Amino acid sequence: MSDSDSDVASSVGDIIEEISEPDTTTFKCLFCEKEWNRVPEMFSHCQSEHKFHVEGSIKNLGPTCDDLTIIKLINFLRVEAQKGIDPATITVTSETLADDKYLQPTLPDDALLFEMGDFMPDFNEGDKPRDYDEYEAALQKKVPDDLEKITLDDHRDTSYFESYKGAGIHREMIEDRVRTEGYKDFIEKHAELFKGKTVLDVGCGTGILSLFCARAGAKKVFAVDNSDIAMRAKEIVTKNGYQDRVEVIQGKIEDFHTQRLIGAGKVDIIVSEWMGYGLLFEGMLDSVLRARDLYLKEGGLMVPSHCTLRVAPVSDSDWIAEQTGEKFWKDVYGFDFSPMLSGGLLGDRDIGVYDVPKTAICGSASTFYTIDIASITVKELDFTAPFSVTLDRDLDSLDAFAIWFDTFFLPPGSKQDLEAGDVLNWGKNGEEGGAFSTGPVGTPTHWHQAVLLLKKEDRVRGLKNGSTLKGSITYKKERRDVRGIVVDVTWEGEGKEGPVSGTLSRTMA
Repeated sequence: MSDSDSDVASSVGDIIEEISEPDTTTFKCLFCEKEWNRVPEMFSHCQSEHKFHVEGSIKNLGPTCDDLTIIKLINFLRVEAQKGIDPATITVTSETLADDKYLQPTLPDDALLFEMGDFMPDFNEGDKPRDYDEYEAALQKKVPDDLEKITLDDHRDTSYFESYKGAGIHREMIEDRVRTEGYKDFIEKHAELFKGKTVLDVGCGTGILSLFCARAGAKKVFAVDNSDIAMRAKEIVTKNGYQDRVEVIQGKIEDFHTQRLIGAGKVDIIVSEWMGYGLLFEGMLDSVLRARDLYLKEGGLMVPSHCTLRVAPVSDSDWIAEQTGEKFWKDVYGFDFSPMLSGGLLGDRDIGVYDVPKTAICGSASTFYTIDIASITVKELDFTAPFSVTLDRDLDSLDAFAIWFDTFFLPPGSKQDLEAGDVLNWGKNGEEGGAFSTGPVGTPTHWHQAVLLLKKEDRVRGLKNGSTLKGSITYKKERRDVRGIVVDVTWEGEGKEGPVSGTLSRTMA
């Protein structure tokens, strides 16, 4: 439930600790100590003094020359200069620049990497970016139309990443054995999928999933997180001896420097623990899908592979009264403090997060939406889907709906029917891969369940055992906070005295 989320704005200081934004706009010549502040003048100097034609070399690379090629070219030429090679004898070829080692800056704080515009052969003259910020904006424009862009409020985004820099939240997630061992078991039991592969961990947090992948034999793991927890993750990786295979990157997933370090279409597997309350709260899946479209090779593996959303009816007036605070505020030393109920933890405006007692679930659970992480789009995360549940008792009142999710880890090529297996005993009857549930029947998790409380006047009485409630559930992003969600439920059924129906809309922000 953390991440390196998406926003077209970024800063150089967000990347790795060793890289920081230069304080000056001057940069060194590619071959000597002379400093410049304009790229064209440096080009002329290189040609007249060092007999090396930079622009000619770029043109010779042909139409495949892109921004990453230019980065490699700068670093390659600086490496050759450090070796004492005569610039006039240097030959630049696409084969030479194919080595990704040249994505690593040769000079610390190399300001030339921030003056990209005059190197770029595929921009129109009037559109050439002249500094880093302009370059990154231009980079976003170059993203294919079918690669969805994500816009986030800067303040909300900052608060989100700040919330993940402390140790407490990470301990809570790691101690959730359903969550952590769900990932661990799949990775270790399918180590052959990871051996020798390049893995991207989106929202790595402390790096626990990255370490699982490295221990399973991954050749290279890019562990990306925009929170300051990335610095702790780097220490953890080093302390456990995996620094040669796990590279921690502090930055957002589509930032220029993140792209530069990873490379487009270079990743075999993407692993991420992106799930939020009610599955989609915090909007982290948007970033995972962005990473998929930027970095994953065709046919690459997403871990986990699928999630399903489930809903069930809730009826337990005593438990509801306890969670809303009604039981307490109705009688405070003989006084009625019920006006305080509006500040209760469970109300009729917001989505509550609770472990619902098994006995409060008063009917069957319905799977109302399935997410195939390899193919779903960001737009499809706003949806309306049908549901149908059957009551297992006569109800004094229908009090709420509970929503949770199940998570699946299917190996490549699997034809496993997600509905056919028992998620709480996954694998015991031959099901492929792994799975875990965040529902009210199994072991409690740190996700609990999302509880949507009906208003008192809407709590229908007189519903019969065996009757069916049918309706639809709508998920959509909160208008002013794309990390928040709004969930609407519309339902109808048959009561003892005739048809009944209802609607509700609840928010989590």
